[in-house]
Amino acid sequence: MIETIIRYIVIAIVLGVIGEVISHLSSKTIDENISTTHYRVKAPAVLKYACMSQFILGLIMFLVFSYFYLKGNETVEMGHLYVSSIFGAIGLYGVAWASIWGVKVDDSQLEIHRIFHVKKVLSITDIGQVIIDKKEAMILYDKMGKKLIKIDALSDHYDHLLNLLKSQNIEISNKHLK
Repeated sequence: MIETIIRYIVIAIVLGVIGEVISHLSSKTIDENISTTHYRVKAPAVLKYACMSQFILGLIMFLVFSYFYLKGNETVEMGHLYVSSIFGAIGLYGVAWASIWGVKVDDSQLEIHRIFHVKKVLSITDIGQVIIDKKEAMILYDKMGKKLIKIDALSDHYDHLLNLLKSQNIEISNKHLK
């Protein structure tokens, strides 16, 4: 029983270290002096911080439940440890997603980064159509009509990308106007 608790504490510590490494690596890409030709469209920073808060809260809950479980408190069961671990893991996944997801723009070249997908590099001219949906999200399609990525209107540098696509005369249609 105590071995299980120790194993979960080690897992929680490892997840905390992984979260810090992801946060540190993603903070290196912040550029206050954004260029209109070189930038990164990324998830809103508030999403990343909310997910990091969820991860930390899950870690704290796990440690508190572990303490009471080891003290022999009859009201704390292994289920509490499982739920707090899963809660924290979901927050860590959100941090990883928000750190990796995005579109890097270099002049007329796009790099699409998504979690659990290979990086996709394409030229602006490879984009066939852009649809702005009812919630102002931008959906990019290639020339063959295949969906490339959906970019929420709250994403950082969303407007820069939209202006670049307009300047390249790419067909942009608004679903919410129809």
